Amino acid sequence: MAKELHYICWFVFIQFITNLSAILVEKIFVLPNYSIYVLNIVLSYSVLSLFFYRMEAPPLKKLIPVASLLFMICSVVSLCSGDGFSSYNSVISAMAGFIITAYCLIFFYWKLVKDTRLTGLTDSALFWIIIGIFTYYTGSFFIFISYKYLIAKDFNSVGILWRFHNVLLTIFCIYTIYGLTCKNYRKT
Repeated sequence: MAKELHYICWFVFIQFITNLSAILVEKIFVLPNYSIYVLNIVLSYSVLSLFFYRMEAPPLKKLIPVASLLFMICSVVSLCSGDGFSSYNSVISAMAGFIITAYCLIFFYWKLVKDTRLTGLTDSALFWIIIGIFTYYTGSFFIFISYKYLIAKDFNSVGILWRFHNVLLTIFCIYTIYGLTCKNYRKT
């Protein structure tokens, strides 16, 4: 397995464990699960940042350390203000979604426009995995930037948002499975 695919395995593992934990905490222990979702966001962002850092795209090598520092500073400020403990932290989620979407766009730009060694990009498992990441985080970004407005306007819309979020996660999984089962593992 390509080393980059280990990061995707960690990402999927983080999603599974934190979402399962959040459900158990909410349903069995009847406690707020907001802090588990914050942990999900920070861990997922970290793993995907490492994943993109390993890609052979020089702009990402420069952007990721700066973006990660900015993300961590904003996360700490947001957490210190109580977000993620008494309510869902859509600010950190939206910021992670925006940055990961930017990573995907920079990767595609680099591979399609700048990389002179490009051959058979769509034949690579990593291409399809990054398409899945792009779809999930771009859609999630729009959910998270509108989250506080929508729940203030109509609290019942939260269920619709999370169902749409789950559809996006399913699309990510479909692209990832397609990439892993139907494509080769050569590096993009």
